[in-house]
Amino acid sequence: MHETHPSRIEQLTFIDPPIHRSPDSLPVRSTTPDVLDMQRVEQHIVQAVERGRYRGPTDPLEYLLHKHCLVRVGDTPYVTLGGMMCFAREPQAVFPRAVIDIGHYRGLEPISTDVLDLRKDIGGTLFDQLGRVEEYLWEHTRHGMTLSDSGFQRIEVHEYPRAVIRELCVNMLAHRDYANFLSAARVQIFRDRIEWVSPGGLPPGVTVDNILAEQVSRNPVIQSILYEAGYVEAFGQGLDTVVAVLKREDLPPPRFYDTGASFIVTVFGRAMDAYLNGDDLGLNEPQRVILNFLRTHGEASPRELRALFPQRAERSVQRDLKGMVDDGLIETIGGPRWLPPPGYPTMYWSRPLPPSCSTMSSPPATPPPPTATASPCP
Repeated sequence: MHETHPSRIEQLTFIDPPIHRSPDSLPVRSTTPDVLDMQRVEQHIVQAVERGRYRGPTDPLEYLLHKHCLVRVGDTPYVTLGGMMCFAREPQAVFPRAVIDIGHYRGLEPISTDVLDLRKDIGGTLFDQLGRVEEYLWEHTRHGMTLSDSGFQRIEVHEYPRAVIRELCVNMLAHRDYANFLSAARVQIFRDRIEWVSPGGLPPGVTVDNILAEQVSRNPVIQSILYEAGYVEAFGQGLDTVVAVLKREDLPPPRFYDTGASFIVTVFGRAMDAYLNGDDLGLNEPQRVILNFLRTHGEASPRELRALFPQRAERSVQRDLKGMVDDGLIETIGGPRWLPPPGYPTMYWSRPLPPSCSTMSSPPATPPPPTATASPCP
C-alpha cells in the first residue's frame, strides 16, 4: 500500500466536504419527530424494501435520519423540509402554500367567464397531493375507443396518456422551489391543453434548451423518497419519459417555458371527436345519433332518446342503449319518475362527466327529474 511521507502531507491540497445542503434537507425550526406520521413512515419503508428500492436501516427513526428527513442540531432532532412534505400529518401547518391549485376552463384562456371548476389548496403530503391531482385530471379529460387493425377488438384511446399526467405531476412537485412561501403549484386545464406550473424558475445552468440533457434535482431528498415510493422510475428521466410517450402516441412534444418565477410545461391533447362520436367504434347509426345528442345536450331521459327515433320500436332503442352502457360509452344516473321496465335506467350521460356534472356521479338522496348528461366540455 502506498503511504505518503509525513513531510509531504503539508504539500497536499485537500478537498473539503461540501457545506451546501439542498433546501429540502434543511431543518425546520420548532419541529420535532412528533409532527410525523410514523405509521406512514413504517409503511413506506416496508414497501420500498419490497420494491427493491431501499436497503438501509429499517427502524423508522434511523431511516428518517439516514434519508435526511430528520437532522440533529446538537442533541436535538429537527424535521427537514423534505420530511415535512413527505411524512408530516399536517405539512400545511408549517408550509401553507405548499399546495396545488387546479383551474379548469372551457376555452383556451384562464378567464373567469370560462371557469368550469376551481380547486384551491389541495394539500396533505406530496403523496396525497399527487393522488388527488392525478385522479382529477384522469376523470376530467376525455376517453374514447377505437377498433384494432383486425376490427375485432376495441382499444381505449385517451386524450392524454396517463403516464404523462403522472410524470408531470411528480415533476412539478419534486422540482418546485419550496423556499417560495407565497406561491402554490398550479395545474390549468384548457380545451386543447394542460399546463403544469411549478413555482421557481429553472436551477442555474439549466435552460429550456438543454433541460433534457442537464436535469438537476432541486430537492434530492424528496426525489429519493418519491423514487422509493415508485413515483420516479429513474433519476433525471421524468421529462425524457414524457417526450418518449408523447412521441409514441403521435402527440405533439411538450413545450417548456421558464418565466424566472415559474417553470411551465404544456402538453396538447389528442383530438377526440372521432373517437367520441363513434365514427370508429362500429356503432350503428342510431347509436351515433344518441352519443352526439348526449354530448350536445348534456343529459337526456329514455323518453327523450326514444323520441329521436319515432319509427323505431322501443325494444330496438333499449337494445342500442344497453349496448352502449355495456361498452362503457354512456352511463346511467338518477331515480325513476315513472316505472321503467326491469333493468331499464332512467338517465344517461356520455363519459366522462365535465366538472359541472361531477356532483351527479352518484344518485342523490332525492331522485332528480329523469335526464341524462352528455359529456365533454367543448
